[in-house]
This record gives sequence, C-alpha cells and structure tokens, in this order.
Amino acid sequence: MRLLVAFFLLLSGALSAAEFPSDASIYLVDAQGKETRIGEVLFADLGNASTSVKVEMDNDVFTEHFLSMRPFRCLEGADEWFCYLQYPYDLRSVITTDDLADLEYQLLFVRKTPSEFGIDAWNGLYYQLEVVADGSITGKLLEGDLNSLQSPPAEKYARPVDLGEFIPASKSKRLFPTLRIY
Repeated sequence: MRLLVAFFLLLSGALSAAEFPSDASIYLVDAQGKETRIGEVLFADLGNASTSVKVEMDNDVFTEHFLSMRPFRCLEGADEWFCYLQYPYDLRSVITTDDLADLEYQLLFVRKTPSEFGIDAWNGLYYQLEVVADGSITGKLLEGDLNSLQSPPAEKYARPVDLGEFIPASKSKRLFPTLRIY
C-alpha cells in the first residue's frame, strides 16, 4: 500500500511539471482579441513539480527608444506605448503551477503616452499569471508603481513588487489588457 501511495505521489508531481511544454510563445492581446507575439518562454522540468523558465523577447516587434536615460524596447500604439522593463536583479527563474511569480517578473512593462518625453515607473504594468484548464497561461493586467525596483532588494531572489499596491487595469483603456502563453 505504501508503495502504491508513493507511486501516485510521484506520478502527480511528474504530471504537474509536465503541464509546461518545452517552449511556448508569448502574446500580448489587445481589447479586440488581436494577438501580438512578443517572444517565447523556454521551460525545463526540474522535478519535484518545479520548472525553470527563461524568457526570450522578440526584438523585431519592438521599437528602440532612449527614455529617462536608458534604452527601452516599446510596442507603440496610437494612444499608448508598452515598454518592456527587464527585471534587473537575480531571480531563481523557477515556477510551479501554483507560483508563477518568477515568470511574472520576467514580463514587466511600463506604459507611457507617445507625447511623454521620458518614462515613469509609477506607470508600471504587471501581468498576474495563472495556468488555465487547457494548459496555457493567461495574465490579468495590473497597474501600479514599479519604483520599488530602483534599488536592489535586501535579499537575493527577493520579490520586491507589492501586488497589494496594484489595481486591476481597465480593459478598455490599456493597449494590451491580456497576456497569453501557449
């Protein structure tokens, strides 16, 4: 009996990790449902129901801008730009089906209007991710202050973004209210 229970526990852990493919495309989705492919995620099963992740952005879909004294890659809309903010500190880059935060931190953006000269991390964009029934990952857009990223966190691998200070983004106002990975 003990052997049978151990087998099912092992099997359930393997199935949890196997929910992630070896790679998947990342799409930003506008309010009309049009998808823009912005990169891919590489997944590697680590066992114990955990998976390593690495995001590779597709630089060809972004335009390069020098904003607030640093380079940014942006997707330009008529009323709003989504500028990719690469997380500047160490991440473990390990996820589980219940904890996708290290992947979320690799998909940060800051919005700005085309007329604004610089960029302000106060206009941070964070996709809160979840695994859905079909095995894909979907992200709900939150807005908030990413100025907490100006200095390194006190602890290595810390996650300094406080989602309690973020609010759900308006689906009708934001250029890309949804993110999908499949």
